[in-house]
Amino acid sequence: MLKWIYGVLIAAFVAIVVGGVVTKAKDSWQAHQNAIASMQESQIKHRQKRDEVRDRIARTQAKPTLSDHDRWLIAHLGKALDRLDKVVEGQKANSGFVHRNILRSWAGYGTLALAMLVFAFCLLRPGKGLTREERQWLAGHPRDIPGLLLDPGAYRNTAAPTRGGSNFVTGRIRQVKPDVLRVTGSRALKGMGLAFLIAPQGGLAVELYYIVDALFVVGIPFEQMKWGGTMQTLMLSISFTLAGLFVLFSTTSNARLDRRQQTITLPGDNRTLAFNEVESVQLNQVLTTGERSFVNSQIQLNLRNGESLSLLSHAGKEQIYVDLIRTALFLDKPAVIPEA
Repeated sequence: MLKWIYGVLIAAFVAIVVGGVVTKAKDSWQAHQNAIASMQESQIKHRQKRDEVRDRIARTQAKPTLSDHDRWLIAHLGKALDRLDKVVEGQKANSGFVHRNILRSWAGYGTLALAMLVFAFCLLRPGKGLTREERQWLAGHPRDIPGLLLDPGAYRNTAAPTRGGSNFVTGRIRQVKPDVLRVTGSRALKGMGLAFLIAPQGGLAVELYYIVDALFVVGIPFEQMKWGGTMQTLMLSISFTLAGLFVLFSTTSNARLDRRQQTITLPGDNRTLAFNEVESVQLNQVLTTGERSFVNSQIQLNLRNGESLSLLSHAGKEQIYVDLIRTALFLDKPAVIPEA
């Protein structure tokens, strides 16, 4: 029942986001169409006026004999024609900027939609990223898992401090080599990081295209380039890219367990432990409260000196359970799994 409710809430959230994006796209499209229509109307008006002035100058110059008034009129109309030429050229340049801004906006919408699709795929893809072996561990009792040692008496009441709670699965313990386990980002976390990386790149790609075209095709000198829109797009791209890289590489403990070296490296704590310093591996379920409350799951390393350290924590109860089993088997240490 709870999973069904979660599914409905997620579907409603996605529908609201998609509806908002569609409405925003429609409004932007209409605004762009209105801007283009107004710009084209103004261009036609000034070109017609320029043509009228040219025609009047030509008719005046075609007279057999020019009076002083005719000469004054030709000079006066010539100045007006110069002003109209500048206006028309300015409108032509502005037209290029308008089309550039429109293309940049829609390229941005396209990459934003792609980023949302990537995130939704990683977040909503069927299954929980569990292997066949891990599903078997979930289905059975831990005492039936070959090689797993259980020691309920080693339970410690105080949970180890964590770097921060999360209400979704942020990391998994994966076997990256036969003798190495590593804490890596989850599918949801990778999807979020990729969404940050992808979202701003459409607008930046458009700006780079126009820069290359202006410098190497049109031949505009570098010092005459206009950089306002480019700098704004670049700053947006840099900020989102940094956020994406942070999510991908700095939001998990990145711990490494090496069986050959018999060491556990905890980069977040700037610490390296020997396997023989670990007494047991404990599963914790801690209620985390704040704006919203959720159960934060934790794999805790109980050390022989009485200290406890957090190896991994997030809100994925099933994922943290199988990761604890994998860790205990890998370390050949007793698992401390409280009874439900």
